[in-house]
Amino acid sequence: MRAVSFIVALLGMVVAGTISLLFFIPAAPFIFVPRGTRERYVFWTNSGASWLILKLALWVRFDLRGMENIPFGKPYLVVANHRSWVDVLTLIWAARAEGISKLLVFFTPIMGPLGYLGGAVFFHRARPDARRRAKEEALWLMERGVPLHVYPEGTRTRTGKLREKVYLGMLEACWERGIPLVPCGLWGTDKVIPVDKAAIYLGQTVTATFRPPLQPKDYPDAHSYAVAAWEQVKQIVAGYEAEEAGASAD
Repeated sequence: MRAVSFIVALLGMVVAGTISLLFFIPAAPFIFVPRGTRERYVFWTNSGASWLILKLALWVRFDLRGMENIPFGKPYLVVANHRSWVDVLTLIWAARAEGISKLLVFFTPIMGPLGYLGGAVFFHRARPDARRRAKEEALWLMERGVPLHVYPEGTRTRTGKLREKVYLGMLEACWERGIPLVPCGLWGTDKVIPVDKAAIYLGQTVTATFRPPLQPKDYPDAHSYAVAAWEQVKQIVAGYEAEEAGASAD
């Protein structure tokens, strides 16, 4: 697996920027539509831009599993592991779910503001009050039918393994508000844009597996609900690891 040359990488960035701008233009007027309402109109611009960037700029090939488990048209929170920036684009496109992200992401040219228009929630991770406000904003949006996604690990893994420390507060809050959780396992995104080097690898396969949504009424308390969702993510990732080990042995 070889990284593309600087010129090819630069060309890919230009393509991605152009796609983002073309989709931002029709989305921009929706800034005047109230938050909680505009997302139902803007999701197609964000989903379309993400798909085109993945396919035209990064040449990603997809292996999507369990798409029938995503309750499109209803509120839900996708719970996923975090391996690369490509995770975000994958879930915006495949699950139509914007992210709950650190404030720095908002300042990504074009895609940051486009994400905000589509329902993304940004916050300053070092400030507890900002985290609380972000949680309430995310819950408020989901109660109005805006799907979101979250990474309980908090940041991208740098070892390829799931991080031991996870943050389940957002998942527990969903139990209290009656919001379903959709467990999702991502694999191969770090082979497109690795977390530990400035490189892009074209033509890689990205796998996403979605499990049936967990319903709050099926769990006795918030903690068991959150833990059950994360355990399913861990199971999916363990399955990927077994697949990769088997392929290497062959």
